[in-house]
Amino acid sequence: MPFLTTFFESLKITDVFIVLSTIIFFYIVHFYYNYFTRVNPLPGPIPLPIFGNALNKSGDVGQWFQKLHKKYGDIFEITILGTRRIFLCRGEYIEKMLDPSTNTIYFQRFPYIKDLDDLKVFGTGILANLNYNSWRYNRTFFSQAILTPSFTNETLNKGHQLFYEMENYWKEIGPDTPIDYSAWMHRFTNDMIVVLTTGERIYSLPSYFNTISEKKTDIPSAPFEDSEEFIKSIRMFMLGNAFIILTPAIIRHYLPYFRQRQDEVFKNRDYLFNKLDQIIKTRRKEIEETPLDVPLSHDMLTSFITANTPRDINKTRKAEKEFLRPMTDEEIRGNMRDAIVAGTETTANTLSFIAYYLGHNPEIKEKLLQELYRVFGDDMTRPVTHEDLDKLEYTEAVIYEISRLSPAVIMMVRNSSGPGEVAGYNWPAGTTFHIYLEAINKNKAHWEDPEKADPERFLKKDEKRHKNAFNMWGGGMRICPGRKLAMIELKLLIALVYRKYDVELVDMNAPLKTRSTIINYCQELMVKIKPRNLSK
Repeated sequence: MPFLTTFFESLKITDVFIVLSTIIFFYIVHFYYNYFTRVNPLPGPIPLPIFGNALNKSGDVGQWFQKLHKKYGDIFEITILGTRRIFLCRGEYIEKMLDPSTNTIYFQRFPYIKDLDDLKVFGTGILANLNYNSWRYNRTFFSQAILTPSFTNETLNKGHQLFYEMENYWKEIGPDTPIDYSAWMHRFTNDMIVVLTTGERIYSLPSYFNTISEKKTDIPSAPFEDSEEFIKSIRMFMLGNAFIILTPAIIRHYLPYFRQRQDEVFKNRDYLFNKLDQIIKTRRKEIEETPLDVPLSHDMLTSFITANTPRDINKTRKAEKEFLRPMTDEEIRGNMRDAIVAGTETTANTLSFIAYYLGHNPEIKEKLLQELYRVFGDDMTRPVTHEDLDKLEYTEAVIYEISRLSPAVIMMVRNSSGPGEVAGYNWPAGTTFHIYLEAINKNKAHWEDPEKADPERFLKKDEKRHKNAFNMWGGGMRICPGRKLAMIELKLLIALVYRKYDVELVDMNAPLKTRSTIINYCQELMVKIKPRNLSK
């Protein structure tokens, strides 16, 4: 080693510069050699070493992807995080990825990223769990918890209670005062999914009311005293995942601004997980202290904690040995995290988009109101039943059509575990595909006049339309397990709001304010909530 020490000490600044320049030169040559000799070259912007195409981005991520699709067509590629990503924009191209077979090579959502592993995204829960056995175990108990009749009944009950509470806040604000409908929908869905998941209120509705109104309401004590901070942490967790996926590690680790942003993401993870761990611990203690002859609540958390224990609230069980053990706290936390994250943003943004499009399409709104009148008559107050929801066929078509035009999830990602053919090309294992739902939803090959809002599309069968032309819930093994719950919540709130109120856009000329990553967020939607006059 003395030789190396002497060697480095003898180097001059110019020598170091020459060595570094040589290394960089050969790295760039190697990078572009690999790029120009890649398998199946597709149209797309030429990437830069280290940065890939990250510096090509203009606008938010969703706007950037739209521009790329318009420029390069229905299949194109970009490079992010040193990973080549193939964008698929036609229903025919994604058929194999939505195959429900357990033998699929498209089970994984993302390629492995260490920092996402550190966020506890890959090995827990169901949304991005890369471990098939772990995912299957968690999904089994996740589905078991939310598909029971008692849980769907509780969804209706809690939905009514929270709407009546929100309605009272709207009355306090007054019909002539503009409100941010998106903010209210996010608070409603936060309260809704947290109470269904944990059995406890987060009280985000009264907390938000107190921040915007001179009048104040008492907020009962809750497992999450700082409800506004908790709400922000949910969104930051989603945005943080996207930040890590889309930003190269070398940039996140060594550039000060990005390193600080990454530190904030991990700090937020700790905050969110500590909150969830706290409520799991509290519920475990409550269950242990509850007498055996006293029934337990039918929320998701209780279902998770009691699974495969003497207090199991679900009678159905899997016969396989691996499904006969209780869930660990880490598994419970992962499922709670996924339920709250997925159950808040997608539903809240969809409800906001629906309000926007109904405001701009009075003929669609009128048909929806006619259906509500057929089902409820002029009774604006009676509770909505499951039978009522089944009759709301046009309302369901509105939900699908608005989700086609402005999907809450703009893309799905799949990483292949083996070689396979996609879009007429043979791809090696480890290829990352982006199923670009927003482009598929408006592809002229699938839809006539795709930019037009027309719910009638979903009331009639179109034999010519490809079966994957619209995927609100995803598909294959990864199809959304909470789709039934989400549809109940969407139809319920639309019925409760629109049978009684007119949701008027404050500025008809204002564009829909969104921000997109993988999730399409409604940032603001200013409206006035006015009582409907049925005598007109």
